[in-house]
Amino acid sequence: MNLVNEIVSKVSIKSGLSREEILDKIKQKKDELSGLVSDEGAAYIIANELGVETKNRIIDANLKIKDVTLDMRSVNVIGRVKEIYPVREFESKGRKGKVANLLIMDDTGTTRIVLWNMSDIEKVETSRMKRGDVVRIENGYVKEGMRGLEINLGNKGRLNLEPEDVDEESLPKIAGGSGGVAKLSSMVPNTPYSFVGKVLRKFDVRTFEKADRSGKVGAMIVADDSGSRRFVLWNEKTDLLEKINVGDVLKVDSAYAKQGLNDVELQANWATKIGINPEGVNVEAKESKEGDSERTRIAELREGDAYKELRAAVVNIFDNDLIYDMCPNCNKRVDNGTCGKCGTVTPNKLLIINAMIDDGTGTIRAAFFRDAAEAVVGMKTEEIDSDKEKARAKLRERLGKELLISGRVKRNDRTNALEFTGFSVQEVNPSAEAERILNDTEVKNDI
Repeated sequence: MNLVNEIVSKVSIKSGLSREEILDKIKQKKDELSGLVSDEGAAYIIANELGVETKNRIIDANLKIKDVTLDMRSVNVIGRVKEIYPVREFESKGRKGKVANLLIMDDTGTTRIVLWNMSDIEKVETSRMKRGDVVRIENGYVKEGMRGLEINLGNKGRLNLEPEDVDEESLPKIAGGSGGVAKLSSMVPNTPYSFVGKVLRKFDVRTFEKADRSGKVGAMIVADDSGSRRFVLWNEKTDLLEKINVGDVLKVDSAYAKQGLNDVELQANWATKIGINPEGVNVEAKESKEGDSERTRIAELREGDAYKELRAAVVNIFDNDLIYDMCPNCNKRVDNGTCGKCGTVTPNKLLIINAMIDDGTGTIRAAFFRDAAEAVVGMKTEEIDSDKEKARAKLRERLGKELLISGRVKRNDRTNALEFTGFSVQEVNPSAEAERILNDTEVKNDI
């Protein structure tokens, strides 16, 4: 009990709470965790919750994921395997080795597990462990990883595939069961997912160059019966876009969900596997005629509408900086080369055009990003960045001109007004529009 007394004394000094108040909190924490933690474990958790730093923390009982904190040693956690990533080989300081990563979850959260010992790595290599399995992580140590806290298992650690006395019903189920897939509409940022979706749109692959690297990026819109997401591919994975067509069904394992500019988007990383039209896999996805956007009018737009096409005139362009510096890691605004979350970075250049459009039935504010914004201006981002006055002159020439704009509708939380996000911009083709009018007339006559 001496260790508990030391922690209580330190917490009392740092927090100003009395010894009795702290001991009561420790008791409440043990009751909350149904007695699964010791007095010492509960004391460390309370210290962390009160912002009191304690080093060399050794926890000898099963913790909930939300109660795992930095610098804990010999941590034990029970969870269900959410994702398993391929084993990677590495070489450091002349030493070669292997490492494996997985995600586990309990009813309080998700955490990454990093396997360094070969006995546990072999469980991944031999597929003894599968998504949906319940495991006990024993004698792990906690470190700060790229995406938050992670539990590492070294030579003293162990991944127990058959833990005893575990209430499996208390652990959340994997979407679709083990090896199953998640619905696109249910996805949240900073989480890996496997999914099945139909390709609704494809965008051109673009090359980029930064101070320290260069590469390629491409994207598509995928949908299932619950909704749709933007799916982004980088570098060598963009080669797959040559094999993928609109209407194809994709089975994707281990994509990563991130917060994009307007919504959650999916990204393919080194661990992502993409199957094209796998046998026996079908998707019922709501899509517009011929896989393209559905022509509508501004007055008919409703919140949540997606893949709508407007024939509208640009009636106002709001003066802005046009080019914004964005963090390449978290996609937040960068100020003078510094991201508030990631520190000093080499920013990406993002082109944004804000405008008001009108089609005779109403007006709506519209936002255009990247390729769509370049199409509105008629210049590439690099050209605009070097000559903003020329870009603004071209934008003024757009006033009163009609465009075909495909996109979706969302509500601006700040203004509570509907806005249109354009992901495709084209010039109006008079011949195509005349044919459309004739077709619509023939349909009405048939009715």
